[in-house]
Amino acid sequence: MNLNRIDLNLLVVFDAIARTGSVKDAAPQLALSQPAVSHALNRLRVLMDDPLFVRARNRLVPTERAQSMIGPVAGILQSVRVLMSSDGSDIVEDNRHFRIGISDFAALTIVPRLTRKLQQIAPNVTLELINVGENTLNQLAGGELDCTFWGLQPPESPYLSQFLFHDSFVGFCSADHPLMELGDQGVSIDDYLLYPHAIAQFRASGSSPIDVFLKGIGRHRTIALRSPSFMSNITAIVGTKMIATLPSLLESIALSQGLLSFPLPFLIPNFNYSLVWHRRTEADPSGIWLRRLLVEMR
Repeated sequence: MNLNRIDLNLLVVFDAIARTGSVKDAAPQLALSQPAVSHALNRLRVLMDDPLFVRARNRLVPTERAQSMIGPVAGILQSVRVLMSSDGSDIVEDNRHFRIGISDFAALTIVPRLTRKLQQIAPNVTLELINVGENTLNQLAGGELDCTFWGLQPPESPYLSQFLFHDSFVGFCSADHPLMELGDQGVSIDDYLLYPHAIAQFRASGSSPIDVFLKGIGRHRTIALRSPSFMSNITAIVGTKMIATLPSLLESIALSQGLLSFPLPFLIPNFNYSLVWHRRTEADPSGIWLRRLLVEMR
């Protein structure tokens, strides 16, 4: 392929369509008309000798060739941003699009504050939130994510991390639960294990520190509900005899749903929450701006 024939704008269009799955949704992000986006996509199809995207269920789905291009194209565009950016101070006026990996915990605790802050200081910035999972590190390496929130031990090089905060675990149950009748006596470990539990179980997160501790002392809890969401557990145990052990930062949400909290009858180490990104984006002014904002919010 003759490199002189490649228009960098075609890669920008490709990236936008890959993210949105739609020419219609990509157009406003690119400040282009739908016909202009369609024309650019057709030009790229000719250059690549591949349809790149096919329609399925009212969305444009990448072909195998396009799927292999998504990460490299995002990386190329990120490198161009680094080359062309100054100090990142123009972000507040820019239409920059950030892609952040989030967990259920981050969605409930960090994202609401982040979106309010961005609306105040950089209303033109847009966010795309992507659930963390087994492919998150590959997405960082491929440029499909700018950064991700991380509740496990941070990964090693070529990934970099910044500590944000730590949190502890607290027990929650419905306001009319028998545990609430114990008063100053407090909840014993036998009381805690007497009732069924709802737990949040995430991909690649390993065993809960609660279950690791209980196994160490030869005890176990009865799991009545497993879900991929803290919020679903909060709403599910209302009016039941189930117990949920959740990060303390979720207490205000749990209380608003009619739950009450109680101290755990054993000590569990606090867990650290961090921000993780790929070394490739370390010098990116816009990435630095976003990471600094998140650190300042902690």
